[in-house]
Order: sequence, then structure tokens, then C-alpha cells
Amino acid sequence: MTAPVDPEISALIGEVIAADLLKPNSPELAVARLVATKGQGALDAQERDIFERLVLPILAKPLRDQVAIASILRRGGYVPRKIQY
Repeated sequence: MTAPVDPEISALIGEVIAADLLKPNSPELAVARLVATKGQGALDAQERDIFERLVLPILAKPLRDQVAIASILRRGGYVPRKIQY
């Protein structure tokens, strides 16, 4: 029997996926989706390794900061000047 899905982890994974912080069609994306829908208990040994090495570090960092960094990288490293209001 697998452990129930943790709604907080599931929601966080959903936010990480929506923010494109996991590579499309990657093993880490597939594992993250599996954890979000079936829980960590559904992982085999290889999937657990992927989850611990590649997904957990992303989940552990503040989402806002990661989204900002990903946005900068998508623009080729360009950081717009700060606008004062």
C-alpha cells in the first residue's frame, strides 16, 4: 500500500511545473508528476533517487527566487534596470 498524497507537496510540485522549473520530457518531471498524483510511496528505487537528487532541491528553494532566476536565464542573462515608482 502506498502512502497518501501530501496535498502541500502536490500543490508545490504543481507550482514548480507551472513555472517551467523542470525540463520538459525529463525524468525529473515524470517523477515529480508521479509524486504529485500518487505520493512518494509510489516511487521505485530509481525514481526515488531522481526525486531526491533532482526534484527535492528545487522544492526546497523559494519558488519566487527560482522563477526570477529562470526568467533571467530565458532572456539570455539580461536583467532589466530597476524602475522606480
